[in-house]
Amino acid sequence: MADIKTKQTFEQLYNRTYEEIYKYILLKVSPKETAEDILQNTYLDLYKKMLSGETILRPKHFLITVAKRRIADYYRTAPAEEPLDDNIPIVDERALETLENDDTFLYEDIMRDLEQTDMTTYRIFYLHYGCGHTLHKTAKLLGMTESTVKSKMYRALSKLKKQLTEDENYALFERSR
Repeated sequence: MADIKTKQTFEQLYNRTYEEIYKYILLKVSPKETAEDILQNTYLDLYKKMLSGETILRPKHFLITVAKRRIADYYRTAPAEEPLDDNIPIVDERALETLENDDTFLYEDIMRDLEQTDMTTYRIFYLHYGCGHTLHKTAKLLGMTESTVKSKMYRALSKLKKQLTEDENYALFERSR
């Protein structure tokens, strides 16, 4: 009986999240067949967790986290087909690393939180991460100095990271009591 309910819940989650998770993986991995393999294994991990009886509070977060790890495993084990261009400039390596290494990161949630608290910081994040502008161009568009933009962004990143790690709304699993 529990397996039937688990299967139904899984199917609902799958139907609700499939398109977004598939697009995420497809943007990170090619060819399409490899992305589909990673997608299948990601959902298989979710199903196994559900069968084990664990309560997953944020299934979308869980799926993104598993997908990130499976993508990393793929690139770690896959032979390099083409040499990477080491001359690709990374505009703001520290901020990029902070965002990419946060397993609970969801762009929409963060942007919604920023929009409700500080419109200037929201605009900085939107222009820099949403539109892909450099910090210099973001500052110019907002009529601010680059150092002001950087400090607002780093303060917001620190605050968001703390909020995401301490807030139970962003937890992947329910804590045992």
